[in-house]
Amino acid sequence: MNHILQKLGYGPRDRVVIVHADDIGMCQSTTGILPTLFEDGVLTSGSVMAPCAWFPAAAQWAAAHPQADLGVHLTLTCEWNVYRWASLTGGATLHDDEGYQYRSMHAVFAAVSAADATAEIEAQYARALRHGMQPTHFDSHMGTMFGAAALGSYLALSQRTQTPAYMVRLDAARLQANGFDAATAAFQVNQLASVEAAGLPVFDQMRWLELGNPEQNLADVQELFAVLPAGLTYMICHPAADSPELRAIAPDWRSRVRDYAVMTDPALRAAVVAQGIHLIGWRDIQQVLRG
Repeated sequence: MNHILQKLGYGPRDRVVIVHADDIGMCQSTTGILPTLFEDGVLTSGSVMAPCAWFPAAAQWAAAHPQADLGVHLTLTCEWNVYRWASLTGGATLHDDEGYQYRSMHAVFAAVSAADATAEIEAQYARALRHGMQPTHFDSHMGTMFGAAALGSYLALSQRTQTPAYMVRLDAARLQANGFDAATAAFQVNQLASVEAAGLPVFDQMRWLELGNPEQNLADVQELFAVLPAGLTYMICHPAADSPELRAIAPDWRSRVRDYAVMTDPALRAAVVAQGIHLIGWRDIQQVLRG
């Protein structure tokens, strides 16, 4: 059984889920929703992107609402076509030929040095603190924290600050199915035992709302929850309000608007509670780590 769930008082048959909102601060469409994001639906946490233009607004809201369960979405990529951002530190290996962060996880794994990754991770955390945030966790934009250049610093930051960092228990085949090359997948698998030995959290499984499928609806998401196995699950979505800005940035804007509508729907929360699923936040895990 997952040792974190034991410490939280759950049993081996319990289904426990953090329902998480990625990409807050990426644009205004992700920050204007903060006052209502956690009110009526199932969302229990979110994470903020420090290099992005709307980070100050998101951080200001987080500082004014310290009870909100918000962490740092550590970011080494900028995936969009014409909406781009650079690193905070200006490290030589962190940028493409246009001077912005790389568009893909694979480009980061091929180019970014451990020294530059470490400096950038620390700078993004420091920026969150300077803006008054009290991060409940760290997680990774587009999986870049799980390569050889970043993973050690990612986990060291978690241990030093006693702030949990997202890791999930996947075997090499599943990791490769999720886009990691064979060497990176093997590297991650080798790290998991030491992560758990250090008392850090590891999720048993992850699920997500499909950005490539805007037709996924409330009934589909209810079913996604209904079939969850026992253990600790990380459920990821990317909520945003419909706006000209979002439509200009993101080809998958329809799915992001869907995520906001579905995951804040009281009907989804009622269905999840009726299924006996336990909703927790990162702060619950943080409190376990800090004793």
